[in-house]
Amino acid sequence: MKYYHGSRNGNLHELSLAKSNDGYVYLTPDYGAAVLYGACPLRFWNYNLKENKLIIREIAKDGFKTMYKGVPFYIYSTGDIGEFEECNSRGRKAVRMKHDVKLKEKEFVPDAYEKIMELYKKGEIILWFWDKYTDEEKQICVDSLHKTFNEDVMRDEKARFPEEYQLFIKMRPEMEVK
Repeated sequence: MKYYHGSRNGNLHELSLAKSNDGYVYLTPDYGAAVLYGACPLRFWNYNLKENKLIIREIAKDGFKTMYKGVPFYIYSTGDIGEFEECNSRGRKAVRMKHDVKLKEKEFVPDAYEKIMELYKKGEIILWFWDKYTDEEKQICVDSLHKTFNEDVMRDEKARFPEEYQLFIKMRPEMEVK
């Protein structure tokens, strides 16, 4: 089986516990999930368990273009991962290891938006487009964002993850904090 890892770093040769935030290194058997993680550090997604497909959600008009257009990244893969644990986040499958994992192959993706649209057209992922939401769905989305990313969270995001913060407020300017 082939496992994938997405990253904006083009110089990876292995996934190392030394760089882990939680004592594990992660890979996924889902190419689309690796694209999601490599394409942008800011992610809005769900998972369709019935179709076994990743759903990438737009949170604003032209959100996909804002987040992904012209963004280069890399997809790494390997089949040799040794001992692992299966894990899953809202249905999206991944594996995690308590040891370093050598990466075997590297694919350069020059434009994340084009890659995501390609996967969507092939039916490998599902996209929820902002323009196709009803007014009620848009309001539910905005209300959920405001609840999840309250003022304290946004201050923390601004301080700790300035790139993600700037991208987020580019799409949702009303959530900017001073």
